[in-house]
Amino acid sequence: MKSFLLTAAMVIGFAGGMFAQNLPPEYSWEVGVNGGYSVITRPEGPPAVYSGTSTKTVKDFSLRASYYFNWRWMISLDLGNRRWETFGQWQLVDKFGKKLNPVNVPILVADHALTQSIQMNHVIPFYTQFRNFNRANLYFGVHAGLVETINDGSRAYDTYKSASDSGYKYVSGYHYNSGMGYSLGLQTGFIYYIVPRLGVTAELSLRYVNVKTIDQNYAEPISKFHLMHFPQTVGVRWRF
Repeated sequence: MKSFLLTAAMVIGFAGGMFAQNLPPEYSWEVGVNGGYSVITRPEGPPAVYSGTSTKTVKDFSLRASYYFNWRWMISLDLGNRRWETFGQWQLVDKFGKKLNPVNVPILVADHALTQSIQMNHVIPFYTQFRNFNRANLYFGVHAGLVETINDGSRAYDTYKSASDSGYKYVSGYHYNSGMGYSLGLQTGFIYYIVPRLGVTAELSLRYVNVKTIDQNYAEPISKFHLMHFPQTVGVRWRF
């Protein structure tokens, strides 16, 4: 009996050693890139004529670096870029007071909306059957950071060829100027690891931004604005 128990202990110990050697190392760091689309709301704060009446879906990109404190919590640094544009109809009146047909005017809120943010996420890990491989992570958390909008504050002009004044010029494009502000939000995502180091991810986010511009033409109407945007992205992750 003793010899059997000794043999069994040796086999278990040997198997345990072999199993331990198959375990991947603990990865604390993760880097990656996200790409996808973002829906935005009209900027609130400026008068309606400078906010537009509609928006469009825009491309959204970011770089991400994450550190796992443990298997339940991670903190991330995210650097992102996207373009914010709305559209409005402006009523034109010629020099004789005649109302012309309204024209669609694109309003460029930010040619580049750059964000530098910190995310704190709670992680729910999923493992393979024998818990020797962290197969996936579901996470959700909060976001806070800075926003810098890059724009030129310019106006584009076009000619309206009417019967009364064939040389009538109107604003056909309106650009906000550059600005600085802050961003707050929430996000949830899922990372699936194809192999221990490489994973793919999908993320849904909700972002609120508040920006103060440096407008030189109409300082009061568009000196401040706030809006919401909703990035929907996919990406890749590399652990080390």
